[in-house]
Amino acid sequence: MSFRKSWIIVTIVILGLAAFIPIAQAQRQDFECRQCSVTTYSTVHRSPELTIVSGDQKSIIQSTHESKLFDNWTLHLVGVWKGIDGKFSWSGFSKEMAPDGEFIIWEFYGDSESKATIAKPIYATGKWKGVKGERKSTLIKAGKPIVQGTDQFCQKQVGWIELAK
Repeated sequence: MSFRKSWIIVTIVILGLAAFIPIAQAQRQDFECRQCSVTTYSTVHRSPELTIVSGDQKSIIQSTHESKLFDNWTLHLVGVWKGIDGKFSWSGFSKEMAPDGEFIIWEFYGDSESKATIAKPIYATGKWKGVKGERKSTLIKAGKPIVQGTDQFCQKQVGWIELAK
């Protein structure tokens, strides 16, 4: 057998075997949403120098991106806000659930100087399992609280996620 024929056969065998090797590829998607919420606060301490409150938030998410990713998801968030000399920071966790019941848990943090909240997924179920990503939330509009100890507001969320394949 000639060298050229041997080379062609080896190449065909390698390409044939490579077709059976599963290749995991991540699928990155950008998203943009509007999240409208009500948060109920419990005051731990309030003074001119130090304020500490916990919050329990419920929300609905509306996609504003052509992909409609996260459209009609619901959210439950728990967090802690700390204010020292008028500068605030916050952190916590949110569980965000799709209409089919699958969900992603995000960890978030933010501060009053940046006026933004950054969140990253830390756990997920179903097709979202193993998801990676990041999002930034900024305030769109806040209304006058209708009940003392609450806030009503809408935020813009912009980010990306990568689904494991």
